[in-house]
Amino acid sequence: MSNSQPSNQKSNSWIGQTVGDRNRYHITNRLGGGGMGEVFLATDMLLGQQVALKMLKEKLLQESEVRKRFEREALLCAAIQGEHVVEVKDYGLTDEGYPFFVMEYLRGQTLGSLLHKEHRLSIEHTVKIISQVCDGLYKAHSGVIMSHEGAKSGERVYLVHRDLKPENIFLVNTSLGELVKILDFGIAKVFSNEMQATNTGLFIGTFQYSSPEQIEARKDLDLRADIYSLGMILYEMLCGTDPFGCLAEGRGGSNWLRSHISDAPRSLRSQPNCKNIPLSLESVVMRCLSKSPSDRFESVLSLYQSLQESTGIKIDAGMMRAIAASAETTISTSDLLQAKITGQTPPSNESSNPPSNPSQPQTKSSQLNDDTTSEIKEKLVNVLLSYVGPIAKFLVKQTKIDSASSSDTIERLSHHVPPSQQTEFKAKAQTAFLEIERKITSSKSDNSKSGNTPAPETPTANNPNSQISQIFIDRCQQELSEIIGPMAKLILKKALAQNPSQSQLIEAIAKQIPEPNYAEQFRKKFN
Repeated sequence: MSNSQPSNQKSNSWIGQTVGDRNRYHITNRLGGGGMGEVFLATDMLLGQQVALKMLKEKLLQESEVRKRFEREALLCAAIQGEHVVEVKDYGLTDEGYPFFVMEYLRGQTLGSLLHKEHRLSIEHTVKIISQVCDGLYKAHSGVIMSHEGAKSGERVYLVHRDLKPENIFLVNTSLGELVKILDFGIAKVFSNEMQATNTGLFIGTFQYSSPEQIEARKDLDLRADIYSLGMILYEMLCGTDPFGCLAEGRGGSNWLRSHISDAPRSLRSQPNCKNIPLSLESVVMRCLSKSPSDRFESVLSLYQSLQESTGIKIDAGMMRAIAASAETTISTSDLLQAKITGQTPPSNESSNPPSNPSQPQTKSSQLNDDTTSEIKEKLVNVLLSYVGPIAKFLVKQTKIDSASSSDTIERLSHHVPPSQQTEFKAKAQTAFLEIERKITSSKSDNSKSGNTPAPETPTANNPNSQISQIFIDRCQQELSEIIGPMAKLILKKALAQNPSQSQLIEAIAKQIPEPNYAEQFRKKFN
């Protein structure tokens, strides 16, 4: 981040002041500014660290919608908690009522500054940067669990950045190489399965990098708008200009908007000194720039993979680990506002079943039967295919079904499905698991009738009960969760501690459901 002169007298007046609970942050310099806020360099007096402090601009102080968006940006960045998204540490109000939030202080430069100096980048450098951007976006597109005023407890919200551009991609030199951070989620579109984002009917974004549907302010805008923006950035990184000739010809805003909507992008290899770019890489970039979202990559994961396959450059970004882990983060407005004195980030709710270390083979007792696992994977691939295409096989392969419960597995895979189709996918996937469960139950029954008693399952951390299959336990948890919510897991755990049979487990759970009608409804689901 480079220093610049204060844009107005109020910005200048903040320098030298202390803000925050117990005057924790001492403002020392102005780093820059954006649409909503001014960014200052400050010292965390409690921890003795430099931080970046973003303050809402004075002229926007009375704009209630802007204030909500400003607070939301802090909440979203804190909830994502990815290594490729700028970290938010605190949120507060000054004595004068100015909202601010505190971020990690990044030393380096924006991609925009680098392009200004170097004009264009090598293929390898481009792939390394964009792979990390994809990793950060994957976290946002997959959704975060948030609890805030007006939202359901534990509601998953999905984010579309909507303002991806070189100035919002920050490059930090570290001892391990170049680290990439995504900045400014201030105009991100936020929506959930229950709530669609409001549509103002106005264009929001930076016109040089915005998708056609964003320019048209379409209500159905989704994560593929960000993929279009990445296509514009990729194009510029590889050849030093834009695909419509607007930069070279000095054309203004209205020409940009028209070009995004109706002009065909020029071939990447047709640009000067770009003949060395592989056709496969050109194809990837041009697909990102398709006018119709349905013709683009369906996810940043697909783009990430295609970039590496088309260039032969393998980047160890965190995305593959994220697919396996899919840890959910939970944060509430009150958590963020209260986490002040400790200097810690607000509490998060990590997945209850973190992935095991791949270098440590699991014992057979903690795994499903190999044939059963293969059958489950095959069924899940068939279900997922209709939602995400051929990449389904890869996604299922990356999900450790043998060590995860069915509900966790389905939840992880659902992250790759468009939000509007996730409920349908989860139902179909659960049906697939139940079919396997019935097959296992039938097999055990047949063995029992023939006098061949199968060996009991070995108790594990996920399933302490040797009489009941993990699939059945997961079904119980899912059905109970639909009735009483998050307490289902605790009730199930207590019931299992008594080592019951299947019928005893169902009855023990039903007795914990306060409403008799719902308790009976739960029993009938297992008749």
